Amino acid sequence: RNDRKPSTAPLRSVSMRGKGRRSGKLALFAGINPRELIIGFIFVCATLTICYNTRVRSALPDGSRCPQASGSISAKDPSNDEAPDSSLDIVKWPKQTADNPGTGIVGAIWKHQNPDDCDTAKYIVWRFPLGRKDARNIGALYVTIQAWLAYAMQTDRILVLDARNWKLTDARCGIRNTQCYFRPISSCQVPHNPNGLVSVRNANEVSKQDPNVQVIEFEGAWWPMTATKPFQITVEREMAANEAASTAGRTTKTEEITCVSRPKIITEWSSAALQYLWRPHVDMVEFINEKLQMQKLSYDIIPEKTIAMPVRASDKCHGHTIEDSAAGEEKCLTLDRYMEVAESVRARDPNVDTIIFTSESREMVEKSKEYNRDGKWKIVYNVADVMPGTGSTNIATLKKSQSRSLGIQSAIVSLHMQLRAKYFIIP
Repeated sequence: RNDRKPSTAPLRSVSMRGKGRRSGKLALFAGINPRELIIGFIFVCATLTICYNTRVRSALPDGSRCPQASGSISAKDPSNDEAPDSSLDIVKWPKQTADNPGTGIVGAIWKHQNPDDCDTAKYIVWRFPLGRKDARNIGALYVTIQAWLAYAMQTDRILVLDARNWKLTDARCGIRNTQCYFRPISSCQVPHNPNGLVSVRNANEVSKQDPNVQVIEFEGAWWPMTATKPFQITVEREMAANEAASTAGRTTKTEEITCVSRPKIITEWSSAALQYLWRPHVDMVEFINEKLQMQKLSYDIIPEKTIAMPVRASDKCHGHTIEDSAAGEEKCLTLDRYMEVAESVRARDPNVDTIIFTSESREMVEKSKEYNRDGKWKIVYNVADVMPGTGSTNIATLKKSQSRSLGIQSAIVSLHMQLRAKYFIIP
């Protein structure tokens, strides 16, 4: 928060170093009046303190005065000693490895997508559309991918994504597909000489293929209807402390659960699938960390008092007039309506005072600043956001964009910012 002060520990360390020099060199001042020595020593310490505070003050983000700059540096002031939560300024995303694949649905997905034997595994290859009129951005794309992942687990096939160039990448990406931003979704690759390969163009024809065919390819915008049917998977669950105490050191248990993919509805499955699919690769982690640290969220927010407000506008809305963009998909909420909901959250939790506000629409961001000026809310923005003003990725809109990949990078940073809030407001 802006009213939090940096720790005073460095100032106290200056005092301690002064005391150390005094005790270590006292023999050099033999013959000098001890009272004069003490007065001189205090003068030197005061001078060093003033110089130190001047240097630190100039380095503070807001140029504010250093705590205790004009007073005693040995006294501890608890009100100023609370350090900000710096973990808010780094990526928090589960890391999965062969030694630690994780638990729950996410762990089950990792084990399914990364088997010990890739040669005999069966595959479903999904090629996302690359037509001139296609307008799939990251949200719409991954809604489809999570449905195909559900189908892959239902049919015991490994899902592999298209290796062709994705429109939302540019020359700065070493790999011009989803791996420009995220980790590979499988450690396996389709065999060069598979035991049978079939390519289909109708999603519902996929489920009609011979189950013994090793590779099934599909290119299109949809998914088989069977992908949305409930299915069973085996997961590892963390044990409660009292359970683990009676299991000879085991900390997890195995159970069967029912999952269901509803592409336009948030379910436990879709949340876990996106958590797996959106694991940022190493370079992307560094990029997100850089942007989060630049924005110093640890000084701006307290998660328990914060609302996440991701606002879609522009060509997401029915009746928009953005040339060459895709048709609108929904009746978008007004900013006033978003803020009414925010007030209702605060009515239940009066401590809430901060909103993390992100949008692809610069107009909405500018309008939201009116609520920031009246002092009722503190609104935090993604200052690194390019705000492209569109969610479409067709040829016409991409020509108007200065950078394709920065738009996706901005959206990913916004996502990680929003995850720092306790409350979410979504349409």
